[in-house]
Amino acid sequence: MITTCPKCNTLLSVPMPGRHACKKCGSVIEIGNPLRDEENRVIEAHVAPPPPKAPAEDDDWEESDEVEPAEGAKARDEQPDPIRQAQTGDRAATAKGSLGVAWDRVGELGFIEAIFGTTRDLITAPERFFREMKAVPAGKFIPFYGILIGIAGAAFNLFWMLWIVHNHRPLVEAYIPPMLLESFMKMGTADILAQILLSPIVNIVVASFMLFGFSVLFGASDAKLQNFYRLTGFTAALDILYAIPVAGWLIAFIWRSVLIVKGIRVVTDLPGRRAALVFLLYLVLSLVFLLPVGGGA
Repeated sequence: MITTCPKCNTLLSVPMPGRHACKKCGSVIEIGNPLRDEENRVIEAHVAPPPPKAPAEDDDWEESDEVEPAEGAKARDEQPDPIRQAQTGDRAATAKGSLGVAWDRVGELGFIEAIFGTTRDLITAPERFFREMKAVPAGKFIPFYGILIGIAGAAFNLFWMLWIVHNHRPLVEAYIPPMLLESFMKMGTADILAQILLSPIVNIVVASFMLFGFSVLFGASDAKLQNFYRLTGFTAALDILYAIPVAGWLIAFIWRSVLIVKGIRVVTDLPGRRAALVFLLYLVLSLVFLLPVGGGA
């Protein structure tokens, strides 16, 4: 985002609202969130040291190899540099993972910007995204981001399934078991709402346990169930592709499968082949129990 320094009015390019240092005047400034109409403000202004005084004509001047710093420079050296403290604090927070992914900073970024940033990072830089996701402190559960988009995806998925079953039943009778086909035909309003609202959460929880269990089985002794809740929750964003009938289902399945394999490799440190095998076992078991991969019914 493009903003201005409230101290010197210099144009600045910053990745997100928060505490930054002006590259021109050196002041530590707080960049407000434009979505909340927050203004930029100066946290601590940088004051340049005064120039050294020239010696008077009647003063004795002796040449020396050592030059004493000005009084302002001495005072600045004795006090901690606020700019360096702010930059070091940001780096330390990032290293500890307290910042996490964009959705973990939804209170700071705002709802819309957090959704946009999370989806962008997940799609454009998935491995870095999963590393940042893994680094957050313990206590994180299924992200509401995944539940929200999963519900939207489940609604689209069920809509197209019911439309195809009711309008083109002969085309799908050979591919859908008769009992499942009849259950679609007899679905009422309560069944539809329950399917849309509950299936994303159930699928995320079941997938998390299955992927976690298979990962431990293949040698990921340090694996944490929390990471799998977040992995399957964030990758549920691909369920929104169910809005596109047939082709969207295939794209969502392939894309989400690739993301899950990459995520397993990052959060468990398993080799790529083992991570792919973990997902393959999960996929086979899901098909056995008719649990859809990627949410929805």
